[in-house]
Amino acid sequence: MNTIRLLQMFLILSAMVSCLYQRPDMSTDMSVDLPAFNSESSPSVLFDAGHKNFHDIQSTYKPFATLLNNDGILLTTHDGHYTPEALQNVDLLIIANATGEEREDGRMTSAFSKKEIEVLTQWVSQGGSLLLIADHDPFGSASAQLAKSFGVGMESVWTVDTSRQNPEIGKSSWLEYSLENGGLGLHPIVQLDPPIRKVITFTGQSLSFDSTWTSILMLSESARNYYTRADASIISDDNTSYFPVPGQSQLIASNYGSGRIVIAGEAAMFTAQEVRIFFKTMRAGFNYDGYDNKQLVLKIIHWLVSDTD
Repeated sequence: MNTIRLLQMFLILSAMVSCLYQRPDMSTDMSVDLPAFNSESSPSVLFDAGHKNFHDIQSTYKPFATLLNNDGILLTTHDGHYTPEALQNVDLLIIANATGEEREDGRMTSAFSKKEIEVLTQWVSQGGSLLLIADHDPFGSASAQLAKSFGVGMESVWTVDTSRQNPEIGKSSWLEYSLENGGLGLHPIVQLDPPIRKVITFTGQSLSFDSTWTSILMLSESARNYYTRADASIISDDNTSYFPVPGQSQLIASNYGSGRIVIAGEAAMFTAQEVRIFFKTMRAGFNYDGYDNKQLVLKIIHWLVSDTD
């Protein structure tokens, strides 16, 4: 292959890479009018960085970390496995899109060992708080075993709900939860003043759960989980491409023993990103105008670190 041809291929690949990115949107309003904490009253909050996490507080989750910092919360990262000693004196642990090893079927092995799962469930039951975030395929399978230990089901799927779509947005897996469409559950996280009125998610999975959990972002009877992103994007009617998940959720909360836990099936709603796909740039997160995602993030954190009932 001659030099000119190689140069042409390099330029084409460079152009393709420059047209595809996902980065933090640091122009977002991350201010907090009345910070709930300060350097002396801040709870001890860990952000998981030890399980090959897709998100971290130096890049895609930097707006999330900045918002919490502006609320007076000091975050530190944890790079290793979880042991009782590592979680000693920790008030809140945040895990976002941990990953395991890819299997032959495209799913992932558990990101957490059996011992870690035992440690984490015991820690929460004894008074710790956990925010577990696991997105669409393949992240659901990486956190499925940890979620299962708390009685919650996860899948490596792509969730669509025609009753939660906003036609003006035009994306099948960007779902809107509001008072008007009945998508907001009865929980202090959304009900306490000022109440949450409208939230948007940006492509995720659904969660199955039992009566010990409260659904906050409630999917409708129309909800489906698709096995591939392509079928979810076109809302394929091929009944082998999806399975119905009426009554499931994308955000749930529970008291667990002496602790508290919130599990989310979508990750972008907690931060603020710019996503560019070829020549189209989109906002995804609490930088998306007209929604209460920023307030929701703060309310989730406040509920998790407040005293249990």
